[in-house]
Amino acid sequence: MAKKEFAPKKDVKTFGELAESVKNNFFRDNFSDLLNMSKTENLDKILNKVEELVKQEGSSLSTSQLRNIYDKAIKTDTLNELKLIRPNLAYLAGRSTSDKEKSLLAFIDLLIKEVKTDDQVKEFKTFFETVVAYHKFYGKQ
Repeated sequence: MAKKEFAPKKDVKTFGELAESVKNNFFRDNFSDLLNMSKTENLDKILNKVEELVKQEGSSLSTSQLRNIYDKAIKTDTLNELKLIRPNLAYLAGRSTSDKEKSLLAFIDLLIKEVKTDDQVKEFKTFFETVVAYHKFYGKQ
């Protein structure tokens, strides 16, 4: 029986590596402000960065995919309910063939990991609402 030859795998980044890449490319100096949007002095800068993130990384993500996650996130009241969205993000990313889509979903997952208080749950919802709003403009219909 002949041995099968497989093409070498291209460098595949992990979910966490994709998230860190987005963090470094878009929010290197103000990542902590994302969970403090209602109080930050840098709000316009943050909004511009979120817009750029969605434009570059999220434009190929379908509206229904993003809304599915957003609908779950907006209904959460507790930290654990929010954390339980993380597997849904991994599932969507796993189904995706686009590294850009995976990067956006991985970044949302990374931000959820950073949420530690009920107040930050509210701030995360504000961030995600911003993502959905810009996605409506830049996203795939």
